[in-house]
Amino acid sequence: MKKTRRTRTTVEKHELIVVRRPRKPGRTLCKECSEAVALVTLDEAVKISGLSSRAIYRLIEEERIHFVEAAAEIGLICPTTLLNSSKSSIRHTQK
Repeated sequence: MKKTRRTRTTVEKHELIVVRRPRKPGRTLCKECSEAVALVTLDEAVKISGLSSRAIYRLIEEERIHFVEAAAEIGLICPTTLLNSSKSSIRHTQK
């Protein structure tokens, strides 16, 4: 009887996302999670998370992402909650 060999390969993927801005971003205290973070705009949030802007708005409405309206009517998003929510959203869709 001939023996067969099986090889299992495991791949780990780590990703680092760098968001460059023309101005120096200051760290702001997120009032919801009490963390000092550099709040991001919707466009930056789409690039960081890989989610669509519609999906991000849905997460904001469900209060799963912390959101602050700035003086110029620009919405700023807490990246900590964004990444946590985007990971759980991706896991949920893969099941």
